[in-house]
Amino acid sequence: MAHTVFLHLGTPKSGTTYVQAVLVANREDLQRNDRLLFPGPKWTAQVQAAKDVLNADSHGHRPPEIAGAWQRLVDQINEWDGNAVVSMEWLGSANAAQAARMVQSLAPARVEVIITVRDLARTIPAAWQEFLQNWETWTWREFLTDVSSEDPMSTPAGKLFWIQQDLRRMLTIWREVVPPDQIQLITLPPSGAPPAELWSRFASVLGIDPLRYDASGGGNESLGLESTELMRRINVLSKEQAMTWPVYDPRLKRGLAKRGLSVRKSLETAVTVPAEFHDWVKVRSDEQVAAIRASGAHVTGDLEDLTPVLRAPGPQPEDIPAEALLESAVVGLVFAAGDHAAEVAKLRSRIDELERRPAKKRGAMEHGNSQGDSAGWKQTLLGLSERHRSAMLARRAVARVRDALRRAGD
Repeated sequence: MAHTVFLHLGTPKSGTTYVQAVLVANREDLQRNDRLLFPGPKWTAQVQAAKDVLNADSHGHRPPEIAGAWQRLVDQINEWDGNAVVSMEWLGSANAAQAARMVQSLAPARVEVIITVRDLARTIPAAWQEFLQNWETWTWREFLTDVSSEDPMSTPAGKLFWIQQDLRRMLTIWREVVPPDQIQLITLPPSGAPPAELWSRFASVLGIDPLRYDASGGGNESLGLESTELMRRINVLSKEQAMTWPVYDPRLKRGLAKRGLSVRKSLETAVTVPAEFHDWVKVRSDEQVAAIRASGAHVTGDLEDLTPVLRAPGPQPEDIPAEALLESAVVGLVFAAGDHAAEVAKLRSRIDELERRPAKKRGAMEHGNSQGDSAGWKQTLLGLSERHRSAMLARRAVARVRDALRRAGD
């Protein structure tokens, strides 16, 4: 049974993707060297567990594998003789009842809560472009107005942002279920610091030597202003055309935005907070720091890291020339075409592999004697055919092959 479970709750855009990448890359060494478990066959198991315990979905889409995912994670942790770490930034949005359930389900293990936090001057622009990669449609001005309003929780953008970023709220909730000395707050190093510095801080909370592990994990790259505005316009149109999340997620979020447009960030304009919001950012930052000091939580890093560094405002979305948007759109279109072709080629290769198998084995698969393999390729075909017409045609071709095999067997 696990001794201590470290629950890394976020906040989003505070280096969480980098930390998770390091944990994934060093999973086996962490278990062998420090008896530290990073549970789940893949990190996506922790994503599913978070959705389960929070009763969350993605734009109304909730795959069946979400049900019971939290308990499956807990069961694996309970079978482990050592410590464990779970890292999923959505857990920070938990309400009091959900937080209590997490801690109770992990008993009798000691629960250490880890909250990574970044200064608001960097967090706010990063959050806006991340929300737009997740199918939201707010303009930069609409987002800022909601987030900075007197009652942000009554606004769509303000509620989504602050339920994930309000440290006072998070600390109040978690102090009710674990003692303050079991809450660890880690500040993100200032801009320009080596990425490994965050891993060093995180590892010190876990009680392990950071130098024993490869700290070269990647991050969740943000978009430049032009690509962010392009995604916003795509989101508006895709919703008008009744696109579904299972189509948007792999093709537009993970494909176009995260694998395609993100590589253009250094060529595009940085997203900056307009001057009229600077004073508000400073006041809100001071409130966040005051909440940390009053909580009794242990701080790793320096609270000075949370002092906002507000740059001179650069171009805003309304200043972007049409030619710049067009350039991003053309690059994105070419990438999307290549990405689509790669997936179709992968699917056709899989079909060819199936067709080369001995007829007897193929027949056994069709009659359910190789359920694991059969389910895998069928699920692949089904998922791709929902997103691509060419994949749908390939799926039909496989069905024709299957029917022909059945007739030959008769």
